[in-house]
Amino acid sequence: MMIDTAHIRTFLAVADSGSFTAAASELCCVQSNVTARVRQLEDRLGVPLFERGRHGAKPTPAGTRFRGYAEQVIALLEDAEDDIKQANAAAKPLRLGSMESTAASRLPAFMKRLYEAFPLAPLSLMTGTTDEMLSAVMEKKVDAAFVCAKVTDDRLDSAPAFMERMVIARPAGRVIDRPLIAFRQGCTYRALSEQWLRSAGLAPVPIVEMGSIDGILGCVAAGMGIAVMPRITAEKSVHRGDIDLQDLTGPWRDCETRLVWRKDLRIPETMLALREWLKSGM
Repeated sequence: MMIDTAHIRTFLAVADSGSFTAAASELCCVQSNVTARVRQLEDRLGVPLFERGRHGAKPTPAGTRFRGYAEQVIALLEDAEDDIKQANAAAKPLRLGSMESTAASRLPAFMKRLYEAFPLAPLSLMTGTTDEMLSAVMEKKVDAAFVCAKVTDDRLDSAPAFMERMVIARPAGRVIDRPLIAFRQGCTYRALSEQWLRSAGLAPVPIVEMGSIDGILGCVAAGMGIAVMPRITAEKSVHRGDIDLQDLTGPWRDCETRLVWRKDLRIPETMLALREWLKSGM
């Protein structure tokens, strides 16, 4: 019969406190249980482990020797418990949501680093407009999402992710201002584009809706219209050689992307790491 860890912990409680009574109080049990466990342990080892007296319990030479092993056993068990808990936390899935432009231009490097740092953690990515991603967070379809919006809902928390310089993309060598090629309603960049067009006296203009960044820039490159988006997204596009970029100015020049999550979310290790990388600029 193997020595029970409960007997080892009881032995250490007596050895540390110097008293069967104190050990019982520490272990939240009656003193008779402490006495029984120590006696069972002594019977198993075949030697007395404590000298009992009016002033408490003092380990015998055999008890002192056993104490060293007992402490190692408990330390190893605690290390094993911590290691398994951390491994389990690191293996929890992380479901991210993102605007299409951010997913295309910013996230590949972060996703690669997450895969390398947490090889056991399943990662998934959902894309959509800012409005769709905020709804996905609230409905717990994703754990967190990258959006371009002021977070005013008390149920949400957020952290800055990227500051984007906004540009107008036009077909190379051509000066045109219409139609606007953009995502569907709910896209922050579409709303910004329409605000800019109104301020420039160009609204209303026809709007051609597309479902992907590559589709939008492909249409721009083909001369079908213009688009407004982050500079980094346009510069990383395969269509870069066929489009011209012009920085927006004034209140439309910069847009902040934030990582948003529910306050009641139990944050997985993967997301904590992602937030630290964002804070440090990776």
